[in-house]
Amino acid sequence: QCVVADVTNAAAYIVRAILQIRSAASACPEPKACAINIMNIISSFAWISQFTSLAVSDCWDKGSQKALCAADISDMVAAVTNGPAAGIATTSDCADLPDPVEEEKHLPMD
Repeated sequence: QCVVADVTNAAAYIVRAILQIRSAASACPEPKACAINIMNIISSFAWISQFTSLAVSDCWDKGSQKALCAADISDMVAAVTNGPAAGIATTSDCADLPDPVEEEKHLPMD
């Protein structure tokens, strides 16, 4: 679990955060898209922290209670920032006739 889940997930969220930062840089003139992107960036960094903390605990023979605590706190921060971002995104993503240009503003860039 140490390398397969924790380290791989941390690396994946590093890439995700980089893509989200690029997307936010182009979308920030639009307040709604900017808010979504900023909250997603914060949640990605919090998940990086969570998976790094889990790797510290899982990769060490004795585990680490402090690392598990840090993982829980990081997960809470990620969820608290990601929830509102998803809620705001639904106003355009779930519209009867969504504007594709608006939707593109809060998606990570390739």
